[in-house]
Amino acid sequence: MNNKFIALLTFLLLICQLTAIPTAIAAKNIDDLVTQGKLAISLKVNQKPQHIVGQALVLAIEISTDRWFATGSQVEHFTLTNVVMQANNTITINGSKRIKGQTWAIQTHEITLYPTKSGDYQVPPITVKVSVNTESDGIVSGEFSTQASSFTVELPQALAGIKDFIVSPQVTLSIDGLFDEEKDYAVGDAITQTITITASDIPAMMIKPINLVVNNEATQGKTEVDGVSIYHKTAQVFDKSNRGSLLGTRVESYTYIFEEPGHYVIAEQVIYWWNSQSSTLERLLIPASSWRVSGEGLSQVNPANRLKGLNFTVETIIAFVIVILLLALTYVGFIKRHYLSALFNKLTKREQRLLRSHFLTCITNHNYLAATQYLYQYALFSNKQTHQKNCPLFDKLNKLAFNENNVENGTVSLSINEAKSLIKKIDVSTKGTVKSDNFIPNERIKLNSE
Repeated sequence: MNNKFIALLTFLLLICQLTAIPTAIAAKNIDDLVTQGKLAISLKVNQKPQHIVGQALVLAIEISTDRWFATGSQVEHFTLTNVVMQANNTITINGSKRIKGQTWAIQTHEITLYPTKSGDYQVPPITVKVSVNTESDGIVSGEFSTQASSFTVELPQALAGIKDFIVSPQVTLSIDGLFDEEKDYAVGDAITQTITITASDIPAMMIKPINLVVNNEATQGKTEVDGVSIYHKTAQVFDKSNRGSLLGTRVESYTYIFEEPGHYVIAEQVIYWWNSQSSTLERLLIPASSWRVSGEGLSQVNPANRLKGLNFTVETIIAFVIVILLLALTYVGFIKRHYLSALFNKLTKREQRLLRSHFLTCITNHNYLAATQYLYQYALFSNKQTHQKNCPLFDKLNKLAFNENNVENGTVSLSINEAKSLIKKIDVSTKGTVKSDNFIPNERIKLNSE
């Protein structure tokens, strides 16, 4: 009786232990993983204690799981009013961290924003697509969203009333092409001025265009002024990234063409720069420019006065003579180009070289009939005929050219080296110091039909 009671008690204890062991709950979707505490998402606004208009602000979206990601998570596109967002403004960082003694996989998306106005901003829930490789349910994919958030952007009192300014820890300005106030420009002269602005930690799109104003004695405060044509080249705007540090550059180029005499002035231009490192307002100056245009242009200057201004040196005269000679030679060469071409071909024996090449090609391709014709023409250029007495190589060529049976049966053959020997015999016989009795002048190759 005691043994049965002990066995029953042991069985009941075993049942209790089995029911006490937690069983894994199947995760059918992303919400199940979040509910089970196996997936989490958070949104953090990384901003300065005093964040001002135009300063970069980062939204950090962190997705974490106790397993690992099957694919990279993706942040759905969203918009915010009065905020500039670049096309590729998201940086994704993969990592891991320990949570309650367990290693979790982390994916962080950092999104950079540039607020354009002061005030409070509300960030709505941002949807993220994610795919997790679970332990027992395979790959679970879906969407879930961050919590809503907010941030505040301020405008320092020093920037009140200033429309355009740059927010950056470092800004540089360079100007190429300055006006000479002491020079008396002539009608028809032109000056090109290039202004380059470079700022760190901001994209070039946040650097505003430069508006230069030209004045003259008759017209005040107009960009388009009578007497000067201003051509503004499309601004070059580009960004560079060096070890995670962004560098934005804007290049403005203006060309001024002087059309009428007068006194002209470009007003001073101020570029306002909020130094985010020292939290101070600084100014970069494009200095004012002034110049005078005289009434004498290239078409109005007296030829005598123009010649007086020229400085004729020996070097100038020599250069001028060389240019004239080159032009003359070019003209004569163009007129006599056919004669020069024929002379060149004769001196270089171009046609003979082409005939020799065609002859050897025909021998290689076993086209012996055509080969005899090219050899005949080659000999004509060498002032010789191709028929020889007691020349086995010529006999071979004739047999191959006019009797196809020899080619088909292979009873007669002519190698490329033997063909070159034929050419060599013609070349040697044309030399004045060497005479060959093998050649009979004024005879041609006799066909079998003859």
